[in-house]
Amino acid sequence: MTIAKDFAAKTFVAFVAVAMLFSLVAPLARAQSSEDLQKMINDLLAQVAALQGQGGTSGSVASGVCPFTWTRDLKTGATGADVMKLQQFLNSNADTRVAASGAGSVGAETEYFGPATAAAVSKFQVMHRADILSPAGLVNPTGFFGPSTRAKANSLCVTMPDGGDDDDDTTGGDDDDDTTSGDLQGEASLDTADLEDGESTIEEGDEDVVIGEFTVEFTDGDAEITRIDVTLDGTLNAEPWEAFDAISLWVDGEKIAEVEAADEDDYLDEDAGELRFTGLDLVAMEDEELEILVGATVQNNLDSAELVDWTLDVSALRFFDADGVADTVTGSSLLDSGEVAEFEIQTAGTDEELDLSLSSSNPDATDIVVDTDTDTNDVTIMVADIEAKDNDIELNTVVVKVEVTSGYSTTTATSTIDEVTLEIDGQSFDAEPLGNEVDMSTTDVSGLNGLQQGYSEKATATTSVWYLFDIDGDVVIDEDSEVQMSVIVDLNDNDDGVRYPNGTKIKASVASTELDEWEAEGAEDLGNSQFDGSAVGDEHTLVAEGILVPVDGFSSEVDTLGTNDTIGEFTLEFEVTAVEGDFYITEFASTSATTNGVQFTVDGAIGTGSVSASMVSTGDEDTSGVFTVREGETEAFTLTVTVDPQTTGTFRVQIDEIWYSANSNGTTNSQVYLTTPVSDYRTASQAIQGS
Repeated sequence: MTIAKDFAAKTFVAFVAVAMLFSLVAPLARAQSSEDLQKMINDLLAQVAALQGQGGTSGSVASGVCPFTWTRDLKTGATGADVMKLQQFLNSNADTRVAASGAGSVGAETEYFGPATAAAVSKFQVMHRADILSPAGLVNPTGFFGPSTRAKANSLCVTMPDGGDDDDDTTGGDDDDDTTSGDLQGEASLDTADLEDGESTIEEGDEDVVIGEFTVEFTDGDAEITRIDVTLDGTLNAEPWEAFDAISLWVDGEKIAEVEAADEDDYLDEDAGELRFTGLDLVAMEDEELEILVGATVQNNLDSAELVDWTLDVSALRFFDADGVADTVTGSSLLDSGEVAEFEIQTAGTDEELDLSLSSSNPDATDIVVDTDTDTNDVTIMVADIEAKDNDIELNTVVVKVEVTSGYSTTTATSTIDEVTLEIDGQSFDAEPLGNEVDMSTTDVSGLNGLQQGYSEKATATTSVWYLFDIDGDVVIDEDSEVQMSVIVDLNDNDDGVRYPNGTKIKASVASTELDEWEAEGAEDLGNSQFDGSAVGDEHTLVAEGILVPVDGFSSEVDTLGTNDTIGEFTLEFEVTAVEGDFYITEFASTSATTNGVQFTVDGAIGTGSVSASMVSTGDEDTSGVFTVREGETEAFTLTVTVDPQTTGTFRVQIDEIWYSANSNGTTNSQVYLTTPVSDYRTASQAIQGS
């Protein structure tokens, strides 16, 4: 309303009022008593007030409000002069008036924020939806005069309101946004509320970790949740402000509210550990579950008093329905008695763990041909997976054991291995032997630091060397991710088998003894119990001069003979390749120890029954029954074993050793090839009826 219009309206009202006064002169003169006179005066004043409303007094009222700045949130139950200013401001526009008559109406504004004021605020929010509701992701109005609503009102109250002709926003059907479809509907009442556990354990320094899942559902209408109170209670009189930095609320993955929790003064009731979330403007639609996650940010370096069990309780919920009617639900009316979410605060890093396992890409047992003149380098003998759990983990120290085994007591790991390299996540690390060679079967190793310098050869010819790799934090494994660790060896040259005999076995492993020496760091340094698992690689056979019997060249068949399946026939086929010379193998095959031909084992109870065997080959055979395998060539061998047991049982056959010689008689200075692992050179099981 313009100043000219306002003046004309006031002049008109004054003129009419004067005319009414003159018209009442006669009646007043005829008044019979003072009571009659007072009644006439009151009637006259009421008519003047009505004329003022018809004449546009709202603009006059608004002109007494604006400019004005509201500085605090206002909601149902609030009182004060700023509430009256708000009612006057809302009454300045016919579309947002608090009431048509009585308390809150034009000229009868009050200092109390009631349901009618909340309803008028909701209308104002819908009118300016684009500036108030949409940026907050809200569909429905809240009736809460909070930060976004207050900012809009302050921007409009810089000058006198013009009765709804705001250039920025339209009203009614001219609003670009739908002003009615998103309105709350019905008289909402709380139907169900449930509180379930979040994470069972949380740690120092955790941020926004879920400690409870609060679910509500309303019936008979939609609800606008404006306030939630939560209570944190720790055992042994733990103080929540000593444990938490902040508590937050989350809906659909978005943080909708957060309150400080690190100061005793942050709590409504410090004795109860109660915190309050206000101004939530959270809409819960009728008959639809709304899940609200309660998150916690935990302080670092807690005292033992706070590293205890805790409970979370939702102690109060306040909401409005479509009519602006508020309800606050507390205690057993909100949640069943004793219904709380439970969790424990632990020292940082308690659940951190580094898991070790043999990788699916670990190389199978194989024959490794080593050079006789130069070192054989970059041979991968084991691949393991390392997984970090519950945190990013930094590797500092890794220890790996490498074992060398042969049939000769003169064989040592240091004579076989030139260098060991560890490759982790694409980075390479070199090492020197940490400990000397010992026989693990006869030596009590209670810790690698107890090993003596030098080495001790044992008759078993099994030697082990531990290699320490200083990672020094160069490898960081992301939480719940894994990296590959490869053990790579450079093997010494082996001219004429001087350093180590053909058939020497090598393997790498990491078990509990080695893991005890690993060092890693997450939130804190990891203890021994936080390293888990093991990785034991397959044995690989080193050959510089001799024969190879590859696993992929082995196959077998089983069958039964006789009318009653009383005899079993086992056929085992294998390939032999000669390296750096011609080699000879006799046709002899037996279950007893031997220094020529093939030694095999029959699994099963034969009793007084019998076992016989024969062997043929694609290699040339002389008259004495010796097969020849020429240098660089591969020949096929077929071993047939016949088993005639005394009693019924299940049987299988495996090849244990293959003896060969560089002498054409097949026996002089013979050497042995040990099949490893023997399970790869074994037949299937076969049931045989006893004879």
